[in-house]
Amino acid sequence: MIDSLLDSLPVWLEKVGPYSDMVLFSKVSLYRNLGGYNFNKKNSDKEREELLELLIEGVSTNSSFENLIPLKDMKDDEKELFAERNFISRNEVKDCRFLGLALNDLQNNEVLLNSEEHIKISCVAGELSLKETFIRCDSLDDELNEEFGFAYDNEFGFFTSSTGKVGTGMVVSAVVHLPALVITGKFVDIIDDLEDSLFSIGGFFNIGETVEGSYFEVSNKFTLGVSEEEILKMFEKKIKSVIDGEVSSREYLTQKVGYETEDKIWRSYGILKNARILSVTDFLNLTAAVRLGVSLGIVRDIKITDLNKWLFQALPGHLRVLNEEVTNKQEENILRAKLIRNHLGG
Repeated sequence: MIDSLLDSLPVWLEKVGPYSDMVLFSKVSLYRNLGGYNFNKKNSDKEREELLELLIEGVSTNSSFENLIPLKDMKDDEKELFAERNFISRNEVKDCRFLGLALNDLQNNEVLLNSEEHIKISCVAGELSLKETFIRCDSLDDELNEEFGFAYDNEFGFFTSSTGKVGTGMVVSAVVHLPALVITGKFVDIIDDLEDSLFSIGGFFNIGETVEGSYFEVSNKFTLGVSEEEILKMFEKKIKSVIDGEVSSREYLTQKVGYETEDKIWRSYGILKNARILSVTDFLNLTAAVRLGVSLGIVRDIKITDLNKWLFQALPGHLRVLNEEVTNKQEENILRAKLIRNHLGG
């Protein structure tokens, strides 16, 4: 079961839709807890182990998920791969003794079991299609609520261990590629505007404390006192303003520093096509420049969906899981360079 998931990439990586050159994916997540049970922060190890068994048994009755995995049974590299696909967080990789994960074969519907909250339902789309993604998520929420009975109050909404998720318990997010805003220095204004509007933004591919590739994740920080529909409407308006800012910055780059922009793009393309050793940091930044070139129509022999797939195939966890001969960082960097070179015909 696990092998089929590892060998295939999520379906949303091949999805083309509105703003797909700038939006890597969008996600709707619903955080829920079972009525009559303590939050996990108060549960002992034994209680969390018993709760995981209960959750796995309940979710297994739902036909939406062909794959149900206790994370403690996975190898370290497999957990790393799942973190790279954004199914679990880095903290959950470190301590997943009492966690479970339910996935469909398309890997666009997910239920994380027994983490910060008892249940986290997530649905993903490889574009900015928030309403359709929410409908999927809401349907799963209704089905699982019938099975478990979620902790809910008519006045306050859904109860969560984090005060920031009480109410709808819904977090909407999108991973966006914003290289032009970073290059022009206008990214700081975007951060200020988002924070003033109770949205958060952070790096998606982080090596240490450095954001690589200019990929950022935007999400809402408010869930109480508003409906799901209002959150979706406000998020879509805000993310489109971020995209508009990126479009304006790209226009500036092509009009004011066109040769410099093209030079950076083609230099990056040339290195990727010919490199024999490629670190993950260099890979993320070089492919980000090429992605900008594809979006601007400068690079014409690569599709955005190709870049999406390569972006994950060349990450450390993916390389190690899918190529058992990789035993150290140097071999990983050599294999990464070979993988991309072969894709580009180098």
